[in-house]
Amino acid sequence: MKHSPLLGTVLLLAVGACSDAAAPADDAVFKVDVGGETFHVSVTDAAVIAEAERRMRDGGGVGIVIGTLAHGDGGFNQPWSWHLVPATVEVVDFSIELCDGRPSMVEADLEYWVDTVKQFCPWEGKLTARTQ
Repeated sequence: MKHSPLLGTVLLLAVGACSDAAAPADDAVFKVDVGGETFHVSVTDAAVIAEAERRMRDGGGVGIVIGTLAHGDGGFNQPWSWHLVPATVEVVDFSIELCDGRPSMVEADLEYWVDTVKQFCPWEGKLTARTQ
């Protein structure tokens, strides 16, 4: 069976286009402390990862972590039965009071938080560590 040199070139270009060079930064997982309770968030956006790291380094981790709630621990928020959707996580200075609370409050009334409030933004939250 004879192969065309053009086929080899096309395959080489296709493999190059699939390389990790243009891929977004790896997910990062951060531990958040809320008045003695902790939860974890996975972050996919490189700018948000950098902001979270900056706040831990320069500001003692102060900043409101906010994101869209979903059922299940997401593979990173054990022992809770909820998580923040990684692509929606941000670190902000201000947020509405409706989504403020503690991890245990979300757990205790999970359907209300996930289906009605839809977001979690603990005002007392503090980024304490990057765990992944």
